[in-house]
Amino acid sequence: MVDLNDGWTKTHDLALLYVALAYGTDHELSDGEVAAITDALKDWAVVSEDTHVQEIVMEAATAFIEGDANSELTRAIDTLGGSLGPDERRRALTDVIRIAEADGVLLEREQGLISRVADAWSLRRLERELMDESDAAVQPRGEDWGLIHELAFLFLVVAHVANNELAEGEITVILERLQEWQPDLGPEEAREIVRSSLQVYAEGEQEALIRDSMTTLKKALPDVQRLAVLDDLHCVARADGNLSDSERKLITSIARAWDVNVRLNGRHR
Repeated sequence: MVDLNDGWTKTHDLALLYVALAYGTDHELSDGEVAAITDALKDWAVVSEDTHVQEIVMEAATAFIEGDANSELTRAIDTLGGSLGPDERRRALTDVIRIAEADGVLLEREQGLISRVADAWSLRRLERELMDESDAAVQPRGEDWGLIHELAFLFLVVAHVANNELAEGEITVILERLQEWQPDLGPEEAREIVRSSLQVYAEGEQEALIRDSMTTLKKALPDVQRLAVLDDLHCVARADGNLSDSERKLITSIARAWDVNVRLNGRHR
């Protein structure tokens, strides 16, 4: 988490929110994206010099990229919801949407983050109005997103639900299971799939994304493969020790959505 007593301002929180949108598209911050974020922050910054605003952007980017991205983003959204006035929240949400659509494309994960902010700030009506006015093309999650990403996403959800952390053992099990599903997947390719799935999980409207993944996999996989996925989810959940109540509840809800009855002792019935 960021040190809130070390010169951190609401401009930093805004910068972190803008960085989450820009970084989430391709997991990089280009010079152009930094410039766009800097321009959006000029009216918010406590200093007017471009170099100082850029420093704020880089400090926020460091907190987001090197820290727990989801926790930092959640804290920033909540903090800004309390520190910004009604007009400021409207202005900030408008900035968020303009940054997301700057490249002419709105990814599903970007839409999820926009909805997350709008929900937290009670601005869903403004979100709908601005999205209706947008000329950006809507693109689901990313061109390279496939079923293996959906699997990785669900594995991450189950691993994270118990204590909001990802243990190294859980990551190891997830990578092993992904490579069993796609044997030609190299270790670094598997890690990249996990990284991109984690980014979607961190930035998106999680309940909606979970529903989408469950629906997509149910349609794509036959019964026997859905059973195999449930076995994998059980193994991921047990990777850090005992099966928690929250993990048990989530896996059971997935099984129910897939019309599969399970006993969470490693066997199906």
